Amino acid sequence: VYVLATTAEEWGLLGARAFAEEPPIPLDNFVAAFNFDTVAIGPRGSAVGFIGEGRTPLDAMIKQAIADMRRELAPRERVEPFLQRQDGWALLQRDVPAVVVSNAFGDEALLNAYLAGDYHQASDNPGALQLGGAIDDLLLHELLVRRLADPKQYP
Repeated sequence: VYVLATTAEEWGLLGARAFAEEPPIPLDNFVAAFNFDTVAIGPRGSAVGFIGEGRTPLDAMIKQAIADMRRELAPRERVEPFLQRQDGWALLQRDVPAVVVSNAFGDEALLNAYLAGDYHQASDNPGALQLGGAIDDLLLHELLVRRLADPKQYP
């Protein structure tokens, strides 16, 4: 498990692109990359937006994990516009299976309100965090990582 924190997403994914151009380990060693950006918007039980669907070999595993957690998958057309706006795009372009799996993209009205409100503003503060949805997403990612690490489930 490799944890990466990037910067300057808003200015063209500069941190992610720098990592992809000069990775400390070969990119072909990466089995999956999960972008944890934009979380804690939806409440517990919110639908899951899956950015990167159809572009990696992870689809079946991710969809099964979502179903196993009794969560709904948001429509692909809702999340598709965000594909190139997130850090995983820099890795996806270099054949690293990179996705975003988040409740933030599960409810169109909540997402639009967030983007039209405090998104990337000084007024954005932790007071509006939806910890129930964040915990749901954390548990989903834990399940995904466990399945990816198990050669019986993901060779």
